[in-house]
Amino acid sequence: MNRKLRAQIVAATCAVGMGVLVARATPAAAQAAASLPANVGSGDCGRDCLQGLADQFIGALIAHDRGKVPLAKGVRYSENSVPLPIPDGFWKNATGVRPYRLYVVDPEWGTIGFYARMNENGDPVIVSTRLRVYNHQITEIETIVTTERWRNDPPGAATADNLGDKPRPEYTQIVPPAQRRSREELMKIVNTYFTGIENNTGDKPPIFSSHCQRMEDGRPTSNVPVPPGRERGGINMSCAEDLALGYHRNDNRIRSRRVMAVDLEHQVVMTSVYFDHENDASIRSYQLKNGKTVTVTDTSPQTLQAHETFSIDREGISQVEAVFTNVTYGTRPYFSTGFHMDSAEAVKDGFNEYER
Repeated sequence: MNRKLRAQIVAATCAVGMGVLVARATPAAAQAAASLPANVGSGDCGRDCLQGLADQFIGALIAHDRGKVPLAKGVRYSENSVPLPIPDGFWKNATGVRPYRLYVVDPEWGTIGFYARMNENGDPVIVSTRLRVYNHQITEIETIVTTERWRNDPPGAATADNLGDKPRPEYTQIVPPAQRRSREELMKIVNTYFTGIENNTGDKPPIFSSHCQRMEDGRPTSNVPVPPGRERGGINMSCAEDLALGYHRNDNRIRSRRVMAVDLEHQVVMTSVYFDHENDASIRSYQLKNGKTVTVTDTSPQTLQAHETFSIDREGISQVEAVFTNVTYGTRPYFSTGFHMDSAEAVKDGFNEYER
């Protein structure tokens, strides 16, 4: 990126308080046209082509057969941040697929992200995947596989079906061209979400829509009715109120933030991010703006890997759908493909956000 363009992006970002977007080095002409990161696809596979490859990929998983999808020579595959050969891991254990499918199609970057409800040896899982496509072949496969059972549920607990067979309509409606935000603007709005949560004190509110609804691993984590006899907490509040009060302060480093795909037609952005919880004594108990004290029960450092997908409307972030999995504390992403967004805490800590 040339100095002039970098200055324009930084200035525009700082002017609206959204944090700095950092792109990998790329020819200036390409950056100016579309914020094109290094190592994205070739852009020669349109929307139908990319969605078709995603469906072929799911079929190959179910068949445990890499020959059922066009893989490039030297294709790379990661599952829950770990590089694996093909077929291995979920490629060997996928036993079924259900109707639910959320696509984030980015023909300009030659990439597609998607969520699918599947089965792993009969157990219900959500699979989030990013495919990089070059010359109509898949060159990178980045996957998270996580159980649909809520991580705090006891074994064998009944699981409510909150996703159904179709994604929320906000993710699939076609936005008229005149009402669409640019790729750069969408990415900046999304970064306010991570900047707002990191070390949250309620003073860095993300740009939320009044219609915001958040889902994590198939469960709602905002606007949930308060069960009888229970105290109202962050999960029972709107997206904005939850963060404005200062919840999630123990999400103290949200780093390795990458935009993996931007679906301009639907105004949807798919990201990869890592949530570090240091869980030191100073953060295991903190006070909200309403005076309530929050106690963090975890006593060891933890990292969650997430693929988070955002629908943006005229007001801001309208829908959030996240897939989380636990990884070893401090795990870096295997892939660095995509548009990078700074974590202020990672910069402060001198944390290398990507493998070198």
